[in-house]
Amino acid sequence: MLKASLLIDALKRELKARSITYADLAARIDMSEASVKRMFAQKNFTLQRLDEILQATEISLRDLALASNEEP
Repeated sequence: MLKASLLIDALKRELKARSITYADLAARIDMSEASVKRMFAQKNFTLQRLDEILQATEISLRDLALASNEEP
C-alpha cells in the first residue's frame, strides 16, 4: 500500500532533483510560497492540488509512485 507521506517525500525529492524551489512551484500553481511550504510541512494535499502540482512540474504520478518505493 502506498502511503501519502511517502508520495509527498518522493515529490519533494523530485522537485529538488529538478531544481524547482517552493517559490518556483508557488508561481507555477498561483499560490504563495508560504502556502506551498505549509502544504509540504503539513503533508496536506488534495488530489486536485497534487494533480495541479504534477502538471505544473511535468512529473507523472507513475514516476512519483515508483520513486516513493525507493530509498531516499
